[in-house]
Parts: sequence; structure tokens; C-alpha cells
Amino acid sequence: MEESTTPKVSLAQHAAKWGAIIGGGSIVLTLLIYIVDYTLLADWKMIVLLLVFLGLVIYAGINYRNQIGGFLPYGKAFQHAFITFAVLGIVSTAFTVILYTVIDSELPAKLTEVALENTQKMMENFGVPEDQMDKAMEDAKERSADQFSAFGLVKGYGFALIFYAILSLIGALFVRKNEPVEF
Repeated sequence: MEESTTPKVSLAQHAAKWGAIIGGGSIVLTLLIYIVDYTLLADWKMIVLLLVFLGLVIYAGINYRNQIGGFLPYGKAFQHAFITFAVLGIVSTAFTVILYTVIDSELPAKLTEVALENTQKMMENFGVPEDQMDKAMEDAKERSADQFSAFGLVKGYGFALIFYAILSLIGALFVRKNEPVEF
């Protein structure tokens, strides 16, 4: 019997490694944005970064698929993507807690103010009546303050896992490749 010379690559280890790599990139990117203009951290347009991260997670999944022989069923592709996103989220959340509590403890208050200004501008652009705007701004103030706290970040990671699962379902569509069936 012939032994395989190809080392067995663990799905979880490969995904965790890529999650840490992408998470490290996220830290560098966050620091650059913080240095250039911290107000961008509260901008909804930052969601575009999720598309970049999705692309990197897909790349990592294809890399794994190629390392194990070129085929990966959808379920395993989903697992790889989800673990990658989960580790990325842990790394990113941990750094953000450090940024908000150690590096710049005033940043959460500043970001809350920026988020409220952005919310008010958006409501004004939509023509929201003054009385409804006041109520909405009070609600937004409570949510924003919580969102940028250490507890809010950890709680946000829990909700992010649901979003990561959805992104993983999408990413797995691009990574999966079933072995051909011979008849």
C-alpha cells in the first residue's frame, strides 16, 4: 500500500490561520483609518470592507480546496468560511476593545457624536418631521453609546456571527467544487 506524501491539511487550522491573517490586516486597516480620519470608523460606507473580507475568505477557501486535492463540498466550504470569519471577528473585536479602552478611551464618545451627526443628516435628507427626528435621535443616541462600549462590541460580535453565517453561505457557493461522479 502506498502512503500519501501530501500532508493532511486540517480545515479548522487552515481557516483559523486565514482568519488570523485577515484579522491582522483588519487591525492594520483600522489603525490607518484611525490615524487618517477617525470619523470614517463611524461611516456606514465602511461596510464595503465586508466585501473585501468576503473576497479574502473566498480566496482562502479556494486555497484550502486546492491544498486538499481540488474538491470541496458545499458544507465543508461553508465551515471553512464561517471559521475564517469567526476568527477574523474575534481578532478585530479584541483589537477594537483595546483601541477604545487603552489607546484612545475618548474615541467611543467621539464616534457616538459622529454617528449621531450622520444619522441626523440622513433623516434631514429624507425629510423626516422634527418631532419624529427628535425621538429617533434619542433612540440613536442610546444605541450608539452602547455600540462603541466594550460590552457593546462583544455583544455586537455575537450578532456578527449571524451575519458571518450568511456571508459564509454566499462564499461557499464560490468555493465549493464537487468531485465528478462517474457512471
